[in-house]
Amino acid sequence: MTEPDTSPAQEIPPQHWLRNAVFWLAVVSSSAVAFSVAISSVTMGLAIGLWLIGLLWSRGRSFTPTPLDLLFLAYAVAELAVACFSPEPMHALVNAKRLFLFSFVYLLSYAVSDRKKLALVVGIFVAVTAVISFVEFFSLSLARGHFQRLSLFQMVLTEGGIKMIALLLALPFLFDRRLTGKWRWLTLLSVIFLFIGLVLTQTRSSWLGLVGGLITLGFVKDRKILIALVVLIIVFLLVAPADFRSRAATIFDPAKTSNLTRIHMVETGWKMFMDHPLAGYGDIDLRKYYIAYIVPLDDAEGGHLHNNVMMLLVTLGIAGFSAVMALFIRIGGMMLSAIRKTRDLLLEGNVAIGCFSAYIGFHINGLFEWNYGDHEIAVLLWTTVGLSLVILRSASMPGWERHS
Repeated sequence: MTEPDTSPAQEIPPQHWLRNAVFWLAVVSSSAVAFSVAISSVTMGLAIGLWLIGLLWSRGRSFTPTPLDLLFLAYAVAELAVACFSPEPMHALVNAKRLFLFSFVYLLSYAVSDRKKLALVVGIFVAVTAVISFVEFFSLSLARGHFQRLSLFQMVLTEGGIKMIALLLALPFLFDRRLTGKWRWLTLLSVIFLFIGLVLTQTRSSWLGLVGGLITLGFVKDRKILIALVVLIIVFLLVAPADFRSRAATIFDPAKTSNLTRIHMVETGWKMFMDHPLAGYGDIDLRKYYIAYIVPLDDAEGGHLHNNVMMLLVTLGIAGFSAVMALFIRIGGMMLSAIRKTRDLLLEGNVAIGCFSAYIGFHINGLFEWNYGDHEIAVLLWTTVGLSLVILRSASMPGWERHS
């Protein structure tokens, strides 16, 4: 007897319902990072549960292999193996829960089955984050004549990273003349709210991530974006309030305390790695081990190292670090392939470019923050990876219509 066809175009009703439920839960989970970790986590858990039910229902036929599967496995094995040798193994094993965030790659591969759903994932996230930026603007306050950093729903560094990623997903559409009518105006409005919100967070690492993402956009999409970036920086330095110009001026000032602590953490992190190069310390709070090497300048220094590269070296050792770097390099190549295959398409092409620009912005941001260890930012990282994979295989998906 012939097995039923469970492709998105001809699914039996329960499988179709499950796919739609997983889709909406994933959308809520990725968008909710802008205002609630709890909602994001609960909906992620529900989505994973329904996805597993879908896999069982289809006897595994609804599972879509990806080019990243073996690298995900290598990273997971390294994370769990390192935990066994950690000075705090239970703590390291608990923190290994970040591996569940890989699920966004598979949730989106399973659930995003047409162009409308692709547009909804990006559009809802950008719209929610833009609206939140607009609402947060009214919470802006002064203290002793200085603007307080904007952080109504999340801690300020997280706020900056979320807005940076949303901006870089939206900007490719704004620079595409094929986008017309109300969609262009809605995109412009979203970009304005997000940009103002990002500036008001005063998160310098996210500002640098945005600049890096815009440079990427300029080379990948349109060189005129590079000119626009130069103009934007000049205007900012000329007309921005003194508080914000001062924040920008201190980005590379080694005498500033927050910069000096980051220098300390990179230097000390290297010493910690050299003392434990193979197994690392495991995915744990490093403060008690860090202070054995240096006297911190403030209480926040050393719990983590405010640098993705150094943090991964210290916590995972050389083998785990190599697995993660191989994964990141493979992701970058996969995203570039998605761009090349969809460059002439309005939706798929711009989402692919936005995902890659956000990916570059994430890594630049991560030179100064442990943003990979931030649940909200990691959710968005794996969401962009999942969307890029969907775009890469969209040409061969049943029922997928591609329009320029």
